[in-house]
Amino acid sequence: MSELKARIHVVVLENEKLQNDLKMVTEKTLRGQTVLDASVPLSNAGGISGDYSHVCGAAKSSCHINEQAKAPTLELEKWQLELEKLKYLHEEKTEVFEAQIQSLRKALSESQKNCEDLSGRLKHQHLINAANSSSRPGGLCLNCAQHEAVLSQTHSNVHMQTIERLTKERDELMTALSTIRINLNEMQQRECSAYEQVKQAVHMTEEANLERTKALVQCEQLKSEMERQRDRLEKELTLQLDKRAGEREAVREEMKKEKENLSSLVMSLSQNVAGLETQIDRITREKTSLTNQLEEAQNQHASREMEINKVCGEIRYQLNQTKMKKDEAEKEHREYRTKTIRELEVKDQQIEKLQVLLNENKQRLEQAQQDTAKAKDECLKLTELLGKAEQQLHFLRLEKENIQHSFSNEAKTRVLQAQQREQELTQKMRQMEAQHDKTVNELESLLSSQNALLSKLKEECCQLAKKLEHVTERNRLHQLDKHCQTSAQQLVELLNKQNELYKERQMLTEEVDFLRTQVPLKTRREIHDFSSCRPIFPPFFFSVY
Repeated sequence: MSELKARIHVVVLENEKLQNDLKMVTEKTLRGQTVLDASVPLSNAGGISGDYSHVCGAAKSSCHINEQAKAPTLELEKWQLELEKLKYLHEEKTEVFEAQIQSLRKALSESQKNCEDLSGRLKHQHLINAANSSSRPGGLCLNCAQHEAVLSQTHSNVHMQTIERLTKERDELMTALSTIRINLNEMQQRECSAYEQVKQAVHMTEEANLERTKALVQCEQLKSEMERQRDRLEKELTLQLDKRAGEREAVREEMKKEKENLSSLVMSLSQNVAGLETQIDRITREKTSLTNQLEEAQNQHASREMEINKVCGEIRYQLNQTKMKKDEAEKEHREYRTKTIRELEVKDQQIEKLQVLLNENKQRLEQAQQDTAKAKDECLKLTELLGKAEQQLHFLRLEKENIQHSFSNEAKTRVLQAQQREQELTQKMRQMEAQHDKTVNELESLLSSQNALLSKLKEECCQLAKKLEHVTERNRLHQLDKHCQTSAQQLVELLNKQNELYKERQMLTEEVDFLRTQVPLKTRREIHDFSSCRPIFPPFFFSVY
């Protein structure tokens, strides 16, 4: 009896401990969930404020916020369902244990009653035996002794039968007591084994739930870390985009300045050509105003002027072609700029590697600027030569005026001087023609050099564009490889986790099956018959496990 009471007290204490542990676990899980729910909206708010400048970032962050707002509600519902299930299991277990305790108490009360009945019967038998032994005669007379002897002979069989019957009843009662004690010991052992099995099952379920909660907490922590990394990367992207935009604007301003310088150079060259054309027209007009004696020279000069006009027309045609080529180059440059802008929008992360190429391009542009400076120097030399030619023409005009004034006074001397002057003029015209041919050749060489420079620049631009495309393709493939590797690693980790969870589930199912096999149907029926109230393991418990 004392052992049973001690066991019942131990069972009650363990039940109370389990209830307290469940309460503590639920409180901890709810506190952790509330902390996570509080941290998630704060991180979402920080991501939204950081990406407010970009529309795409805002849309992504809003979708992400909606998903995160839905996730905690679903997790809370899951936790509430699991808590309800645990409460229901705990209530069922408490009811089972209370039913077992009540059945054991009833069995103990019945066994105590049987023991008291048996002890009363034994006392009654002892009293009967004592009365029989005390009723024996001492010293009597012969008649009385004979009479008593006759009676004792006649009633001796009855007493023996009663004694035998009582002994049999006593033996039966002792056997019944021994069987009851054996059954009580067996039931106590079965109760202890069932209690230990239930305790192990509850412990296993609690460990599984704790591991599950740990896995959920780790998943949520990983999600929060991924979100933080994503916000940080988006901020870095915005900063890099701002830097690239500033660099683009600086490059655009430099290109605009270079275009303005080139346009000013072209305008100055066109003005110089126009000045040369006007000077040539003036020279032709002055030549036509000469005397009839110089008709042959005028005809030759006219033919030469026609050639010069042809050359000027060719030069104009070449200038127009250069302008057309320049427009085409500007169009190509604009198209290339648009392409580069689009590629830069897509490939902002590869700009750091292409800065070396940009520095090389800057060096080449500096070389081109040096070439243009050289061309400017050559143009200045040509302008100096043209100034010298204009001075010579001015001297010729002065000499012509002097000749006209002196021709009226000195006609005879003028003829000789005119002949000499004709010779000098012919020599000077030849010199001028030679100088003009030189200037034309120099201009042609300049145009050819400019065309060569333009062709080289076009080729370099094409090569740079090809290099940019090649480098961007390489970088894109490298990024795709990295992304594929990271995604593959994540998939492998997820598959490993899934396999581990599946293995744990299989282990739990095997342990539950083993526990079910350890508790056979006969023991369940005996426990049900013994308790007569409820079974030890309710059907809900078997359905859960």
